[in-house]
Amino acid sequence: MFETLYRQVNKQVLAPYFKSCLDVDGVILDAGCGWGDLASHLNLSHLFCIDVAFEQLVKGRRLGAIGSCVQSDLSHLPFETETFDTIICANVLHYTGFSGLQELYRVTKTNGCMLLAFLERSEYTRRSIDLAISLGLFPPFMREVPLFDISDFHRVGITIEDSVTVIGFPPWFTVSRDVSRRGLVVYVLRKTPQKPRITPCPTELLPAEVI
Repeated sequence: MFETLYRQVNKQVLAPYFKSCLDVDGVILDAGCGWGDLASHLNLSHLFCIDVAFEQLVKGRRLGAIGSCVQSDLSHLPFETETFDTIICANVLHYTGFSGLQELYRVTKTNGCMLLAFLERSEYTRRSIDLAISLGLFPPFMREVPLFDISDFHRVGITIEDSVTVIGFPPWFTVSRDVSRRGLVVYVLRKTPQKPRITPCPTELLPAEVI
């Protein structure tokens, strides 16, 4: 049921929303692609994929859902800084927390875009997870998932261009901008140029004529 739930959300919500934000001419990474269900709905020929589970990548290649791919932990990406114009990361950040965001930020080009979907950290989401487990929609291990703290966005240089909340109940889902960002949320982020940090020189070290 867990897999079915994510596939419904991918098809009904994430793929349509991400398509509306994608620059299809850029270099794109699907970070945490699984076997490529979301990638198959996006229908991008030049999408590069990573996942921590090797068997998922093998399945995706066999099904023709993904092309170029490599096994990798999201928190330790094997790419140079500022490699990708756009990064897609769906339903992974709530497992990695801030370390995953740091790596996504690092490999995104300046002024590049990050399209993220994750379970945010709040009491509402914790209660929702408990309910989903009791209904058999989520596996019990989801109680131990750390979830992602939205306030961590301010720790890296990003601009929030858009955000929506996924609402609904299996098998129907949609997004809304009119409700609080709780539960499964989706963000469009832009990596902004970093301003150089200027460390003030202590006055006792300044030349006399400057003081």
